[in-house]
Amino acid sequence: MEGEITIKDLSAASPAAVGFYGLGFAATFAGLLNSGMFSDALMVIAMAITLGGVAEVLAGWQLWQKGDTFAATAFTIFGLWWFAFSYINLAPAGLWGAPVDAASSASMGFFTLVWGLIATSLTICTLKIGVKMITVVFIVLDLTFFSLALVFFGMLPLAIAGIITLLTGIAALYLATALVFDSVGLKLPI
Repeated sequence: MEGEITIKDLSAASPAAVGFYGLGFAATFAGLLNSGMFSDALMVIAMAITLGGVAEVLAGWQLWQKGDTFAATAFTIFGLWWFAFSYINLAPAGLWGAPVDAASSASMGFFTLVWGLIATSLTICTLKIGVKMITVVFIVLDLTFFSLALVFFGMLPLAIAGIITLLTGIAALYLATALVFDSVGLKLPI
């Protein structure tokens, strides 16, 4: 009937859009911060925990239940990365007990380098998925991790890594929006 709302079978819904929105919002605001467009680090940490962390982990767990090992792994580990990132940035302030020394540039360089290698291995998997925009998101995510490693090793200005991170966020937001549009019969190129 006209004017009635029909609820679709939620077991068929994909949580991937939520995961990509989580990545998109957290990376966009981290990119804006690191590129020098604003200086509100607390807002970035809040986005990292709630959207980057919680949203991605929840999406990953839901995708695990659907049997999608790739997406479940990607969203869960990158969601947990945002929690680790937040802890590394908040622990020196003593938020969870006595203040601890800040992570060294070298340790952060290796931290982001290893994550870049993991992201690259997952990027290879995206080539089999057949959705070009997912591959684009993963390629700029790879570049984000590697550029951050170069920043921590003193080989690249932070603003450049910030712009790359911003591109990751924008790409993920676009993909998330395209997935939501697709769920209601609208199409964006992906």
